[in-house]
Amino acid sequence: MKLGKYSFTGPIVSIDKIKERSGVFAIVCKVDTEYFLIDVVESSKLRTKMGAQGTKNCWIKSCNGKLLIFVHYTMFSNQQKRVQIEQELRELFQPPCKTDSTIRPFEYVKE
Repeated sequence: MKLGKYSFTGPIVSIDKIKERSGVFAIVCKVDTEYFLIDVVESSKLRTKMGAQGTKNCWIKSCNGKLLIFVHYTMFSNQQKRVQIEQELRELFQPPCKTDSTIRPFEYVKE
């Protein structure tokens, strides 16, 4: 899936399938044929961060469909680059978790 200019792998059905690597994960809500970005988070250890994420209640409240997980691994990028990716996607899609904004749909394109 493409979010902004970044390619994400997924949907990932279980947190156990997420590699313990650096990157950015996206929580996406699928309602019928539309997809909405609910949250985007960067981390040096994605699986650990995903398991400890305190905004899970927000994900559930913000989605009236199926929650999906997508991952963009950044093995050769530092934290500054991951934060930049997270901020770019937050500005572009304005996800409701961690922000007070309207959810905007996007087109899901498999690669």
